[in-house]
Amino acid sequence: MTREDAIRRLNGEYDQKQVRHLTELRAREAEIAAKSPEIWQLVSARAALPAASLKLAMSDRKNARAIADKMREEGLRLNREIRAKLVDEGYPSDFLSMQYDCPVCRDSGYVGDGVPARACACYEKRLRELMRESDGVAAFDTQNFAAFDETRIPDEPIKEGGVSQRAYTLRLRDLCEEYADLYPNTVKPNLILMGEAGLGKSFLLNCIAERVESRGYAATLITAYRLFEVMRERHYHMDADEGEFERLSNCELLLIDDLGCEPMLKNITQEYLFILLNDRLLKNRHTVIATNLTPPLLKERYGERIMSRLSDTKAWDHCRLMGKDLRRA
Repeated sequence: MTREDAIRRLNGEYDQKQVRHLTELRAREAEIAAKSPEIWQLVSARAALPAASLKLAMSDRKNARAIADKMREEGLRLNREIRAKLVDEGYPSDFLSMQYDCPVCRDSGYVGDGVPARACACYEKRLRELMRESDGVAAFDTQNFAAFDETRIPDEPIKEGGVSQRAYTLRLRDLCEEYADLYPNTVKPNLILMGEAGLGKSFLLNCIAERVESRGYAATLITAYRLFEVMRERHYHMDADEGEFERLSNCELLLIDDLGCEPMLKNITQEYLFILLNDRLLKNRHTVIATNLTPPLLKERYGERIMSRLSDTKAWDHCRLMGKDLRRA
């Protein structure tokens, strides 16, 4: 799913929200009309005010402003009376008001009076969720630091006489949590999680993204396989307008899962991965990578140019997870 596809889908979701809320309001109005004629009479009087105000203003143009003020005061009085009577009859005071999932944008997805309008935070969050779904990234409801269960980690030495896998993994968990809590003012802008499959790298990657987003920042997660598809699309459509590759190059925090599992085409995988990482370093963007590959294997697969970027200890923190596969422990 491209960003444009996600936006079209999201706009449809917001249209459906507004239709749903209007349908629900009409049902509540029908309930009041049937159960409380007195309240409904007040509601009908309020609804008739705009037409009455316009009619009076047209017949007496000199006093149009005074008429409008008087009608506004009457509308406020009716609102107060309707709310009070709703409460008297056991309803919430806003029972006959439109109910929104997001009161900031009133489920329009946009806020402000500027042109173009600015996307609401709820819209941006849902857009990121859709993009993650299309990129094959796990949902945050089960992938966060609060869900970290240390009892699943073997409390046995990684090496004879050494620190236990649990204690070692908890240290790396704390380092990842510190990175997420300090973002964007991290000690080093980038982080790479290395280790064999089943040690929790993808889980920690999602934990970082969830914590960063919970603090109000944007996090873009993508699997390496999906990244390859984006790079291939960019390669074969060089003359296209700004697309997914540019979005990944410019986003504030990019998290790449399973680097090394994507197809390898040197003129695409190596070239565009180098462009992506180098551009992000030059722009001082934050990047977090999870990979099953060791540094020698990363160098063998991606070449000296990419490895030189990943090996820069001033720009990257390196974390190597070790121990038994947690899926079998």
